[in-house]
Amino acid sequence: MKLRHPLTHDTYEVRSDGTVLVKTPDGVEGIFRDDGQWVRGALHEADPHLLGFIAGPQLKRRGPQAANAPTGGGPALPPQLSRHSRSDNGGNREMDLGLEGRKAIVTAGSRGIGLSIAELLADQGCDIAICARGEEALEVARKNLEARGAKVYTASLDVSDGEALESFVQTAGEELGGLDIFVSNASAGGGPGLPAWEHAFAIDVMGTVRGIGAATPFLKASDAGSVVVIGSTAALEFLGMPQAYNAMKAALISHASDMAQALAPKGVRVNVVSPGPIYFEGGNWEMIKQAMPAMYESALQQCAIGRMGSPEEVARAVVFLASPAASLITGANLVADGGFTKRTAF
Repeated sequence: MKLRHPLTHDTYEVRSDGTVLVKTPDGVEGIFRDDGQWVRGALHEADPHLLGFIAGPQLKRRGPQAANAPTGGGPALPPQLSRHSRSDNGGNREMDLGLEGRKAIVTAGSRGIGLSIAELLADQGCDIAICARGEEALEVARKNLEARGAKVYTASLDVSDGEALESFVQTAGEELGGLDIFVSNASAGGGPGLPAWEHAFAIDVMGTVRGIGAATPFLKASDAGSVVVIGSTAALEFLGMPQAYNAMKAALISHASDMAQALAPKGVRVNVVSPGPIYFEGGNWEMIKQAMPAMYESALQQCAIGRMGSPEEVARAVVFLASPAASLITGANLVADGGFTKRTAF
């Protein structure tokens, strides 16, 4: 397996002994272990995250300075998943999700959960289309996804512009040569007053409605058409205050359930993944931690596993539900919250 670093353009290639050969564009080479330790060669530094990703990640405990570790430390994050994982006897240990060669759209795919979903889909062999408002972030994401081997189409747009969204989906399907997966991830978030309700309705609800509508002709032509809508546990339990975000996410769960019934005869599955608190740099919970530490600590204490989740963990749930491996599942709302919600779901 070989990958190209999206920023330095160094190549990372796994050797037969499990070490990684890193080569710069000007030919300087070094060999490293998956934990980042230099073995030999003229190149003495490499990206430890990419080394761990490509060579077979290990479970590592993180201290309180880690991006998604709770204040004062806490349980370690689970190990990252490599695209190819083999047991000692040579047998394949990884479930085949059936995603090689598939075509996927992820809205708001340039950062956070959306980017993690797009990255994991690319790692599983998908070609990807993403949209977002910021052109600079889109370009960084495009290079990142291309370095993972994916064909990538991007477009800068505001999902609240329904015509622009529908045009993006149509063009993406044409550019990629079809669509198998549509992930509706864009959200307006929270906010006070009636303008926040109108904005959230335009992005969260109508962005999903129009996105699914534009993707459906392509998905019907696929032999494994799938929609995954990103919901939230805010739709399930009270989250501190009444706000548009909670109501819109509840509406999405209901609409996805209806669409699952309507599209099932056409061979298209529709599901929801509802994350709990997800911590990442630049995300909402980082801002809440800085601006409202009491609210952050209260939410952290509600997480049964002792920490908030990561975008990569949400991505794993989304990619599984989107894949042909989940062929029997439609109309489901998969809660990925580390025990944050306390309801009993029958």
